[in-house]
Amino acid sequence: MEEVEYQVMAQVEDTHFWFVGTRGMVRDCLLAASLPPNPKILDLGCGTGGTMKALAGLGDFVGLDMSEEAVRLATKRTGNPCVIGTADHIPFDDATFDALLALDVFEHIPDDLAAVREARRVLKMGGALIATVPCHPWLFSEHDRALHHVRRYTRSGFLTLLGEASFRPQRVTYTNTFLFPAVAMVRTFGRLRKKDSPASDAQMRLGPLNGILSGIFQFERRLLRHMNMPFGLSLHVLAR
Repeated sequence: MEEVEYQVMAQVEDTHFWFVGTRGMVRDCLLAASLPPNPKILDLGCGTGGTMKALAGLGDFVGLDMSEEAVRLATKRTGNPCVIGTADHIPFDDATFDALLALDVFEHIPDDLAAVREARRVLKMGGALIATVPCHPWLFSEHDRALHHVRRYTRSGFLTLLGEASFRPQRVTYTNTFLFPAVAMVRTFGRLRKKDSPASDAQMRLGPLNGILSGIFQFERRLLRHMNMPFGLSLHVLAR
């Protein structure tokens, strides 16, 4: 993604409702995944380290990102080992990790099947893949261009991708459900305005609205502990 987005991420990800809410949902998923004691976990596309920081104590984390700036910031912020690499050529041996987090990663990769197969290769037998991806190709917008997204997925398309790499989904749910109508409207109308420099939604100044949106995400997180959501902006998958 654009280098400026890494700086924005480092500044806002500890408090921004979307980052905090998503990582809470991932925490619940990791705790429910029945991992072995002290699991070794790869944060694929670790960005500036916010996920590893938020999930500290749940395992031994290793971060990987293709950006030198992201790896520098992630190492500084978390103290965890972080390496430079790409999702379609992960620089680790076969069967290294008990779990792999790919949070909004695969949509960046032109050859996403190669990336999913690499994830399977570095996971131990029975290891858990926890992945989130943006949904609905018709929502592709300036936000996606700023983050260098190649695509947004359909539910069936992403599950087919996982199956082609011999993953077996254990849980599939949409997330970011309650904000779906508003965000869909904003992004649809936003396509009518051309921008010289696309910017992600993370650059929006939310002010007090951030607290309200955080409350909405926390409510959704509580619901997700008991049910799957029927629609939303993102897809959240636990696969083996």
